[in-house]
Amino acid sequence: MSATSDVHRFLDLRADSAGWALLRSDNAAVVLALLSRHFDHGTRRLPAPELFALLDADLLELREAGHDLPRTGQGYCADWVRSGFLLRRTSQAAREETLEPTDGAFAAMSFVSGLDAQITAVTESRLTTLSTQLQALARDSDPRSESRLAALLAERDELDRQITVVQSGDFPVLDGDRAVERSAEILTLASEVPGDFARVRAELEELNRNLRAQILDEDGDRGETLGDVFRGVDLIGQSDAGRSFTAFYDMILDPARSSQLDEWIDTVLGRPFAARLTADQRRRFRTLLTEMETAASEVHATMTSLSRSLRHFVQSRNYEEHRRLQKLLRSAQQRAVDVVGGLRPFDVLDIELVRIGMSIESVAALKLHNPTDDLVTEPVQTQPSGVVDLADLRRLVRESEIDFDELTDNVAATLRTHGRASIGDVLREHPATQGLASAVGLMVLATRHGHPVDGTEHIEWVSASGVSRRATIRRLVFDPTADEFTSRTARTIEEAAP
Repeated sequence: MSATSDVHRFLDLRADSAGWALLRSDNAAVVLALLSRHFDHGTRRLPAPELFALLDADLLELREAGHDLPRTGQGYCADWVRSGFLLRRTSQAAREETLEPTDGAFAAMSFVSGLDAQITAVTESRLTTLSTQLQALARDSDPRSESRLAALLAERDELDRQITVVQSGDFPVLDGDRAVERSAEILTLASEVPGDFARVRAELEELNRNLRAQILDEDGDRGETLGDVFRGVDLIGQSDAGRSFTAFYDMILDPARSSQLDEWIDTVLGRPFAARLTADQRRRFRTLLTEMETAASEVHATMTSLSRSLRHFVQSRNYEEHRRLQKLLRSAQQRAVDVVGGLRPFDVLDIELVRIGMSIESVAALKLHNPTDDLVTEPVQTQPSGVVDLADLRRLVRESEIDFDELTDNVAATLRTHGRASIGDVLREHPATQGLASAVGLMVLATRHGHPVDGTEHIEWVSASGVSRRATIRRLVFDPTADEFTSRTARTIEEAAP
């Protein structure tokens, strides 16, 4: 490929790529900082009103720091959607829209985070990953049985040697620095998954548009694409992107592999070097499998929906109406091209245009605004100030809000006593003072600062009416290394010190 073709290819990429446009925009630093802040590891989409509120708070802080950002969060999100940085979707579970970064925005965020990474790209763990993948590729793509058998025998000999070393008791153990480095490398690879999912979804949607365009451009009912869809062929699922994603989706949903990954994560976080990992790194390890399963389910739902929509588009004969509209539009465009040479833009045409769809209402239907409606006619009564009882205020708050401070102290005390605690363990040590609200609050804390384990457990509490209640829930274990609990324990020790 010549230098000229490379230049033209990059010029086209600069014009079409949302990631490139984001990096060279005037407010690139602000956009990347805000998107990376709210769409970090595991967060792929947010409800539009929630994102608007978060951005408004961030913009207020940036304005106080001297940045010129006059618009609201909603206004900037509208610009980012038009620029291709954000993607607006309708939520299946709620009536509100959701916003998520596009594949180009994920690529830009990944590029900038790579520039600001604390570890270098040339590490032992990355070289080990590359060599392992190359070895597997060379072995699995070899069609000759002799060389393939020789490679397998060599691997078996190496395994036998390692088994002998382990049996002797004199085997090397990965030290703390190298283990932390490999942990960071694993999390770096995992951080690229959201961008991969966004690219797969964009490829599937682009394929869906191209297939529909091919169906409309084909003549009659004998087109190749139309015939495949009529015969039940899933053109989206059988595409390169569809087959690649389906293989990943089947692997991630395999119960045996999922349980094995969970076991490996628990084992790694139980090693001594895990104490040197940050709280965010430990959280990302805990939620690694769950986040990939959730994101993969969303992409799989999109692929299934596009396949069904394409099949319905063909089997319901809707494509025939679209073909007729396309012919009418092309005919009108052709007529416009024919007359453009003989008419000027300001010439009066002997054509009467009939506008349809207008809503004509009577003037009497309009409701006039009366400014006096906003005036207060009654005098304002002033009530004398009283004395507030803090105990009464706390009681009123506890009637409408969950006392998370009390629950956090209870969890920290249980962990300090037993070293390991589930929701049932905490409730047995510290009864639910708020009834069901205490049980719900503990489940929220366990979801944020814990992880699920196999099995279920029974929990009990007393309702506000004095009736004993009991429920069976999935067993959740609190993370004793979470900052939420360790800070409480440290404060308790300081208070108890003479």
